Amino acid sequence: MKSLYPLHPYLRRHRWSIAAGILFVMAANVMSPVVPVIVGEAVNLAEHQHIGSGGLLDFATLAICVSGISACFLFLMRRVLIDASREVEYEFRNDFFAKLQRLDPTFFDSNNTGDLMSRATNDMDALRMLIGPAVMYSANTLMSLPMRLIWMFALDWKLTAVSIIPLLALPPLVRHLGARTHTLSRFQQDSFGDLTTVVQENLAGIRVVKAYRQEGHEERKFLDRNDDYITKSLDLARVQAIFFPIIRFVVGTGYAVLLTYGGIQVINNQLEIGTLLSFFILFSMLVWPLVAAGWVVNLIQRGIASLDRINAIMVWKPAVVDAPAFSSGAPKSLDIEFRDLTFKYDGTTTPQLANINLTVPEGRTLGIIGPVGSGKSTLIHLLGRLYPVERGMVWVGGRDINDWPINELRMFVSFVFQETFLFSDTIEWNIRFGATAEAPEEKILDAARRAQVAGDIEQFPNKYKTVLGERGVNLSGGQKQRVSIARAIARDARILVLDDSLSAVDTHTEEAILRNLRDVMKGRTTFLISHRISTVSLADEIIVLQEGRITQRGTHEQLVAAPGLYQELYRRQQTEAEIEQLDTPVVGGAPA
Repeated sequence: MKSLYPLHPYLRRHRWSIAAGILFVMAANVMSPVVPVIVGEAVNLAEHQHIGSGGLLDFATLAICVSGISACFLFLMRRVLIDASREVEYEFRNDFFAKLQRLDPTFFDSNNTGDLMSRATNDMDALRMLIGPAVMYSANTLMSLPMRLIWMFALDWKLTAVSIIPLLALPPLVRHLGARTHTLSRFQQDSFGDLTTVVQENLAGIRVVKAYRQEGHEERKFLDRNDDYITKSLDLARVQAIFFPIIRFVVGTGYAVLLTYGGIQVINNQLEIGTLLSFFILFSMLVWPLVAAGWVVNLIQRGIASLDRINAIMVWKPAVVDAPAFSSGAPKSLDIEFRDLTFKYDGTTTPQLANINLTVPEGRTLGIIGPVGSGKSTLIHLLGRLYPVERGMVWVGGRDINDWPINELRMFVSFVFQETFLFSDTIEWNIRFGATAEAPEEKILDAARRAQVAGDIEQFPNKYKTVLGERGVNLSGGQKQRVSIARAIARDARILVLDDSLSAVDTHTEEAILRNLRDVMKGRTTFLISHRISTVSLADEIIVLQEGRITQRGTHEQLVAAPGLYQELYRRQQTEAEIEQLDTPVVGGAPA
């Protein structure tokens, strides 16, 4: 089936387990119809007094033995097939998460986190049901129906033909309802993704919601999404609810036909009562496969709908394509060049960067300053290949950045992004995240000290073992930034990028951090991006970005002396600093 093609590699990997499970299904279904025949034969012999109580006991013992063997095969069937489905789910879930890790920010810019979480959880559960129970009961239904019908035909083909006439109405009904179930399942899963997105955003932004007293608004928004999800779920449930009544009605009609036609034959001495009893038991054994068929159709359609949603991510082509690995070793020089760099984000018409020409020799420090939206962060995002860039525009170590394998390129870069992110783990682990797991503790402590966060960490009861809340919620903005800086320092990469990473600390702390960073910056290429003149003034060269273009460049002294935005920012910030100093209360001859 084409819609199941994404599962083929996983099913092929577990083909022997699935084949063994199907063999157990066959064995169980070969054995189970024997019991009704044994019972019918015993009744016929007893009716004609051709058997005594001892003989009946032998028949009963034989029926128990056959049932026990069939039960063992059923157990093995469930054990093998369900285990295989769990293994496939495990592997597919891992591959799905790995795919998310390989996708670039352009993908996450256009996909909601809540919807992705829904696909990784709810859709994966539906997929497991498709691989496990759906496969198991499909095989059981496909094999049990023919086996039971063969025995029924062997007993009396006319009675069999008459009793299965009502069953002929099932295939077209199942096909129609199955198609409807698939469509409604997709609608339901999409709606569940929207609902999950609302919950995820509210949990992540709960402080903003409370600060702006928008609890009522968010509750109404959630109610709208929940109403939509319930409506689509009920639409699906109504279609699913039709399956079982239809099957019950069809089976009941078959019972009526069997009772009428078979009873007339018994009355006319054309059929033995034991044979009719065998027919009733065999026909009743058709009920569960038919009921299972309706359930399996639901599972398959829901599973295929979920597989479509998951596969839409699995086949997503990253905008940033990895280059093949090369074995030239670490380059001797990591000079960075931007040659006529022009870049715009997907869906926009105005370039975020235009005609950027810039060379940063290894070991030098570049300061980047400019108003909000001028392209400062975009420039360093391209350095890390977080977004696609045309060939020939960015060069690292004399090599086009598109020719660098992404992992190798990013090994050389330590980022401290403008928007800090900490994991819900210990402070030590968050700092160690930038280094290797085997990094000595002294390296972690030194990184914290250089980032001016060691003193704050020591104030916590568990110090570096303190577990942070979601996104580091139990730290202040400045503490989170400093932990992020410590993480970048611990990485000890040849290129260090600080993207407005000191915006949440006061000027005194900033000065202390920058003093410590001077040693860190020695011998490595550093990008200092900030709106503060005091931060970029340390750089060997400073560029001013305005509307995606370099409007000024030079040293701090050169730019302060030249008319332009840099001079305006310098004078404004100098005045603000003087006013702040005048407003600071003095205690004992020193600022309080």
